[in-house]
Amino acid sequence: MIQLEAIRKDYQRRGQILTAFACESQQIEDGEYVAIVGPSGSGKTTLLSMLGGMLSPTTGRVLVDGISLYEHSVAERSAIRGQKMGFVFQSFNLIPYLSALQNVQVPLSFTTTSASEQLERATEMLTQLGLAERLHHKPSELSVGQQQRVALARTLVNDPQIILADEPTGNLDPTSREVVLEIFEQCHQQGRTLVVVTHDPSVAQRATRRLTLVDGMLVRAEDASSNASPQVAAA
Repeated sequence: MIQLEAIRKDYQRRGQILTAFACESQQIEDGEYVAIVGPSGSGKTTLLSMLGGMLSPTTGRVLVDGISLYEHSVAERSAIRGQKMGFVFQSFNLIPYLSALQNVQVPLSFTTTSASEQLERATEMLTQLGLAERLHHKPSELSVGQQQRVALARTLVNDPQIILADEPTGNLDPTSREVVLEIFEQCHQQGRTLVVVTHDPSVAQRATRRLTLVDGMLVRAEDASSNASPQVAAA
């Protein structure tokens, strides 16, 4: 479970305090598929970064499975991310001079996994995503959709329980977009927790719950899988 307790993230600009995100209380249950929606500048990426242990809140706590992330050191937070989380970004963040196979092996290199098992797991993951013929291609030799699938394989190779995605379909053609969404649906069916930031209403509809942000405030939480009335979120 992910919990937010009295969270606030402020920035100082030209002598003024600007609030990027504020929320009194919110939680994401294990196995939920949550979409975070809202206009540009509403705080979506700020929220995702705090959930992932990458951006310290000004005040408040973020708890993952009862662990208060920001009461731990940077190194400890990094270890927690490695154990529990996987990240998917719009820009893919692939290492350009490494092959698809080597990119997927990167997260495994920080574990005690043997070199042979790293190779086996990375190959299996890429094969499952339809890239068996592209194992030794560098990112520049792959299409945009193939690059995103490599990024997904890298995310999933450590079997994370929580997947955090920031506009994961933003640069994709319709076919590649559908591949990514099908993978997310499979992850949800496997019981993983997904939190996806998106501008695309059709992507948000795939989630089981939507959180709507406006001007850094969580203004609405609604069940995307039913016709229930939206609920105003605590903020």
